[in-house]
Amino acid sequence: AVTELFDSLEVLEEKLGTQRFLGGDGSRFTWLDLRLFMTLVRFDPVYVTYFKTNKKRIATDYPNLLGFVRDVYAMEGIGECINMNHI
Repeated sequence: AVTELFDSLEVLEEKLGTQRFLGGDGSRFTWLDLRLFMTLVRFDPVYVTYFKTNKKRIATDYPNLLGFVRDVYAMEGIGECINMNHI
């Protein structure tokens, strides 16, 4: 399962290197992007720590995924809903 997870992250990293968002033509924020954000924002603090998915980290090994997380977090109404102390 870990291999498939990191293979998927590599695909997402590549895709987000050429477009800002995943859904549609890549220029509009969609539900798909929100779902990915909710997974990625928890990846390093939770998945790496508790599920031992520590092959790579979003913060250091995936610059496009990290940029995506930062972009979405900065959107009005999203960053205010995230409490990293509760994750």
